[in-house]
Amino acid sequence: MTVWHKRAFPAIWFGLLAVYFFFAVRHRPLQLVPVALAPALMLFGFFVMRAYVWDLADEVLDDGDRLVVRKGALEQALFLRDVVEVRITRNSDPTRLTLVLAAPGVLGDKIVFAPAFAAASLVPFSRHPLAKELEDRIATLKNNR
Repeated sequence: MTVWHKRAFPAIWFGLLAVYFFFAVRHRPLQLVPVALAPALMLFGFFVMRAYVWDLADEVLDDGDRLVVRKGALEQALFLRDVVEVRITRNSDPTRLTLVLAAPGVLGDKIVFAPAFAAASLVPFSRHPLAKELEDRIATLKNNR
């Protein structure tokens, strides 16, 4: 699903706005609002996607007491005991799960990814199942030191 959010949706967004801009410029008499609207929406979309979508990891694989994270050509294996905090942002699309690391790695000090959809995540005021599972596993690993 990350491919949709990071590649397909932006291509559709910017492509449709480019077509709109092309026809707005060709329309006579030239009107300022339609011509200015497309670049403004492109700029808005760029900043929203940069803040909420393009920082997502491409793939996160569970490997027992560690996670293997891939983002572009970079890959990082991180041990769950090195995770300081698990944050979940549910009021965005896609839902964002952030792992704050004790020490920065190849991908930085935060790993952000979109967890798979879980029906239980639709229950208001409940913890996302994956966030809860990761928190429990991290606590267990830290208590067993």
